[in-house]
Amino acid sequence: MGISISLGDYEPEKVPEPWEEYQYRDLSRAYYTQSLNMIIDSADGLLHCVTALTSLELNKCYTDSEKDYTVNKTPRNCYLSALTIYMDNKGKIIKGEKILTEFKLIYDQSKGRHILDAAFKIRKQKEACIDSRELHDHVIKNQIVTFRNGKIYLLKKFHGYIIQASLCNRRTDVNYTNLKVTGNRDELNKKLNLLGIAESSVGFLSGKAPIIADTAIKILGLVLSAEPKFNLAEYTYPIAGPVYLDNITELREYKRENYNGYISPQKLDGKPKNVERDVLKELEECGLILK
Repeated sequence: MGISISLGDYEPEKVPEPWEEYQYRDLSRAYYTQSLNMIIDSADGLLHCVTALTSLELNKCYTDSEKDYTVNKTPRNCYLSALTIYMDNKGKIIKGEKILTEFKLIYDQSKGRHILDAAFKIRKQKEACIDSRELHDHVIKNQIVTFRNGKIYLLKKFHGYIIQASLCNRRTDVNYTNLKVTGNRDELNKKLNLLGIAESSVGFLSGKAPIIADTAIKILGLVLSAEPKFNLAEYTYPIAGPVYLDNITELREYKRENYNGYISPQKLDGKPKNVERDVLKELEECGLILK
């Protein structure tokens, strides 16, 4: 998910995100897919199996004039952004939304790491995308997600997964999530060959994608919920998945420089890193409590 843009009268104007004001920002990005029951048409009220693809970004932000590279105890203001694209079994995008969860981490001396600040009230903000017909064309053809409030997000790696899912759902009778977790890999491989579909075009791998642990599933449910408190009693497990679309998490570190009193915008500090870091496991260890 790229920068956000607001469409003005003549040309796009960049809208600042809340995490851009800090001196330091650590960004972790990961991708997931799951199959869910959803009512597509409120008139008939029927439940349909849909594919939900999520781009999850965790921004850990702080400002510290004397950064200690060994251990930094400064509290982290965290912004967890979950952009989810919902797709029917014909490969059409039917809905999109972004849930922003704001929380705070404080340093625990006894544990030697940052944990959830229980005194900070978790905040949630929901942004809905434009109507499905326009949204489908914007995402598939133009690689952008447009919201009803005028914001636009530029898609990069996430766009590739959306294209895979759309092709899979449109050309096969196996939805994208099931493609990742189905047990009979040889039979599915033969079916793809008969249909003339290249394995790479739908993201087919010879082994199963790793299924997320039970606790992490519930944390993902919290992340995708617009409610500040997650109600386990009302939680509905997905039909299939969720699964990681990539077992590697992208990590980017940003920094604002001080040039004789002029504070620069945040800039990438070094090159992006691909690390074996589980964002959902990290949130669990921080103490993102399920209630």
